[in-house]
Order: sequence, then C-alpha cells, then structure tokens
Amino acid sequence: MNMLEVIRQGAHTAQRPRPKHLPCPFCGDDPPLAAEIAGHFVVACENDDCAANPQVAGLSLAQAWERWNRRA
Repeated sequence: MNMLEVIRQGAHTAQRPRPKHLPCPFCGDDPPLAAEIAGHFVVACENDDCAANPQVAGLSLAQAWERWNRRA
C-alpha cells in the first residue's frame, strides 16, 4: 500500500456518520448550527417566518441536539 492509499483509507475510516438533526416541527426549516451561549449550547429555529421560533438548550452539544430531536 502506498502513502496515498494509506491517507485515503485513514480519511475514510475517520469519517463518522453525523447524527440526523430533525427540521423545525413548526415551519419545516432545517435546524441551524448550535451556538454556545453563557456555557450552554442552544439549538433554535432561525426562520424569520416561523411563528413558534422554538429553541432548546443543553449543557453539551450532544444534549442540545438530543433535546432538539425529541421536542414536539
């Protein structure tokens, strides 16, 4: 195996599947990137036309996305 093949194989195995983030349940827009605010991670709908403008927070990025995906 040459060096290029080693690099390609390493890059392929290093890619981990991203958890699926659900769209906003009120307007259907894709979720934004989470932001860290005052030590908490926040995920919120940023669509100006969304009547509900939901948001969730967590102590970790994983917890914020988990809460975003569970709310109704």
